[in-house]
Amino acid sequence: MTRVLGIDVSLGRGLDAAVVVGSRVEQVFKLGGPEALRECLDSLRPDAVAIDAPPTPGKGLLRDEEVRRRLAVPPAPGKHLDRRVAEYELSRRGIGSHQTHWEEGKLFSWMTAGFETFGAAKAAGYPSYLGSGDRRGRALEVFPYASYVALAGCLSPGRRWRIAWRRGVLDRAGVRDVPDDVTIDGLDAICAGLTGVRFLNGRGSFEGDTREGVIVLPVVRLLDKYKRCEAPEEMPVITTTRWCACGCGEVVRGEFRAGHDARHKARLWRDATAGSAAIEELIRRKWKLPPGVGK
Repeated sequence: MTRVLGIDVSLGRGLDAAVVVGSRVEQVFKLGGPEALRECLDSLRPDAVAIDAPPTPGKGLLRDEEVRRRLAVPPAPGKHLDRRVAEYELSRRGIGSHQTHWEEGKLFSWMTAGFETFGAAKAAGYPSYLGSGDRRGRALEVFPYASYVALAGCLSPGRRWRIAWRRGVLDRAGVRDVPDDVTIDGLDAICAGLTGVRFLNGRGSFEGDTREGVIVLPVVRLLDKYKRCEAPEEMPVITTTRWCACGCGEVVRGEFRAGHDARHKARLWRDATAGSAAIEELIRRKWKLPPGVGK
């Protein structure tokens, strides 16, 4: 049975991981960072790893008029110049997406963490899937929100419903054994894994240009346009919950549980020697860099 490791990338909360086997959630857990992912892949050896992040910066293909003209629905003049083709194809259907710029200085910091995550997957023997060749044994780019929309046939009914809506979509897709206490990041890791499973089993597709990477989806074909879902009366309202920024999963009123800021800083110090994402966060928080780093 197809087994995929789904990964939700967050700069501040580390990596949330979920092993999805067929339509069953085998486990949901936290990973400390890219190196921990490499070790996890070496141990688990899933059929693929599905990562909620782009693998590299964009290439600015939509700045080329010839590329734009070849698309089924070309962008309006002067619009979507900074998006990848995959992101434009989602956006034009109403699915809000990130924008992976071709200039590294204009990228979100979490994308840098995503690049490092794909690098760790490659080091473990899972090169990035860019739209051609074998699908198994690869690192797939996924976008869980787009996957939820594709499975539901409509957009999220709103932020206050985001956890309940996600759980409902997974339930209707036949996903079993979703933990009762799973966080929204854990749900997205599960959705990433499910997307990978369906794609490997011939029940998925992708959008994008192979020159800059593609976003894998859990349906054979997207609709031309998506409208907002209605919030069912029986669906419980979920208020926004704040989770400790160290990634421990504890609910907090501020940003950190008492003492967990020090724990998070210690982990960033440990990771800073291996990747720029940790260095960026230390600088953003105005925390001191470890000796010998950033000199």
